[in-house]
Amino acid sequence: MYEETKMEKLTINLPPVELGRIDILVEAGYYHNRTEFIRSAIRKTLDSHQEYIDSQIKQFKETYDDSDKVDEKYRTTFSMGVISIGKGHFERALANGKKVRIHVVGLLNIEKNVKPELILKSVEYIRVFGVLKASPEVKAALNRIKSEMENK
Repeated sequence: MYEETKMEKLTINLPPVELGRIDILVEAGYYHNRTEFIRSAIRKTLDSHQEYIDSQIKQFKETYDDSDKVDEKYRTTFSMGVISIGKGHFERALANGKKVRIHVVGLLNIEKNVKPELILKSVEYIRVFGVLKASPEVKAALNRIKSEMENK
């Protein structure tokens, strides 16, 4: 299972002059290291766009919370944070004659017991803003579904 304190690694490319400017601030003690500077810059940028982010999240939630808008042939999951979904979730939807719609802001972990064939049969829609953790085969099945959605 995913540990909430674990962070995802990103790789960025910076021009030498910007990197040098960061190093000056680190050496002066404004930041403990380059990583702290980058995290701080990201937080400040996200904070400056918080109103827009909140409006988008509100829109996602309203779509899934408003029962008048939700088609009864789908089982919809909206999550903000960390969510782990196992085989039973997809099997229950199929047993009820429904397909799954998943919208996550944060981290979605699809457990190892979920096979790509089950994903292809049971998932109608998936959108993850953040991190998707799944086997390579399940990721390939989800990408196929996503491509089909985009081509409609």
